[in-house]
Amino acid sequence: MADQHKPGEIVKTSGIYRVVNEGGDGPEFEVTCVEGEHFPPTRSGKGAHYQLIHGATHSHKHTELGSGDK
Repeated sequence: MADQHKPGEIVKTSGIYRVVNEGGDGPEFEVTCVEGEHFPPTRSGKGAHYQLIHGATHSHKHTELGSGDK
């Protein structure tokens, strides 16, 4: 089973996350979450969690991209 993250936890990997409601109630959908921020609360309340679908490096942290300073 994929790692599950609860609302309020700190995001450790930026990327696209699937929001899954406990018991399959309500629709699943995808959101972007950013490293260092908190996973947001959901309207469905208890039982919802986040699963990482695709991680991504922030552009300002990527080694192949310059900082833009000249």
